[in-house]
Amino acid sequence: MEIRHDELRAHLPRYLILTAVLVFLFVVRGILVPFVIAAVFAFIFSGVIDRIEKRLPLPRVAAVALFFVVLFLPLAVILVAVAPRLLEETVALVGGAPDIITSILVQLFGSDVVVLFGQEMAVRDISAQIVSSLLVFLGQPAEAIYIAGVILRTILYTVLSLVLLFYFLLDRERFGEALLLLLPGHVRDDVRKTMAKIHVALSQYLRGLMFLVLLMSTVTWLGLTFLFQLPYALPIALATGFLEVIPLIGPIAAGAIAVIVGLEYAGISTAVWIGIFYYVVRQAEDQFVAPYVLGRAVALHPVVAIFAVLAGGLLAGVLGMALAIPAAAAIKVIFDNWQLND
Repeated sequence: MEIRHDELRAHLPRYLILTAVLVFLFVVRGILVPFVIAAVFAFIFSGVIDRIEKRLPLPRVAAVALFFVVLFLPLAVILVAVAPRLLEETVALVGGAPDIITSILVQLFGSDVVVLFGQEMAVRDISAQIVSSLLVFLGQPAEAIYIAGVILRTILYTVLSLVLLFYFLLDRERFGEALLLLLPGHVRDDVRKTMAKIHVALSQYLRGLMFLVLLMSTVTWLGLTFLFQLPYALPIALATGFLEVIPLIGPIAAGAIAVIVGLEYAGISTAVWIGIFYYVVRQAEDQFVAPYVLGRAVALHPVVAIFAVLAGGLLAGVLGMALAIPAAAAIKVIFDNWQLND
């Protein structure tokens, strides 16, 4: 016991520094979004850079530059091509959201006024409160339906994330070793081995998730555009794809958005068919696509997945919900590794 006390006393400053770093990161979590996004993508693609560096062969900086050109240049061209339409439809959809919700509530309750808990409330006030709550949940102030500001922040975060991604890919080992310096020397080898297992377990999952985002965005855009002629098909389809990163809750929310817009602009019959379309596409993805592209490495019990998503949302909003499953899977790998060592 005395030896353990001596070890703890020797490593106490290091543990205190690590705790202080974690507390500091939690305090400044509001500015961490681009850093987290860049770190996740660096985690996904670091193996690709390693293979480029070895096979061509190229210096690290040239391999990273080549990767950016091959991957992001086509994406930039596509984005520039669709950006005007996407911006127009997104502004119209978000700006018209209160009216859409108001119209649906009026159809549902059959009146402009609803009696709730003995008090009369205007349907439009309820609609405004719903939109306000959604904006707060998404990290926007309740009074800010200023789409230009949201778009400006998104562009800024995107550019910053790309710059950070370049440096994370370029200096991956340096960043990794710097983080390991916070840990006692006798545990660093174990941490390296555990991180290697986490990388193997999650890299396929994260790459597969990116494929599913692209797949679901494309399929739902084609369906909403050519089968249902639904307005705002492009932003709804993109939202459908990106909501794939939020397990359980995301797909339900995506379908609800499409059904609500369909109910307002095309009637109940079309809304029902849109719901069926989303259900069929979702089942096809779950049964035939996801098992192959995501693999089984991060399989979690549904109860654990639900808890992780809700906890992530409470701690960090939408970003926390998106990262909840990978974080829970990484923790699962750590515990499995401890059990093997025991």
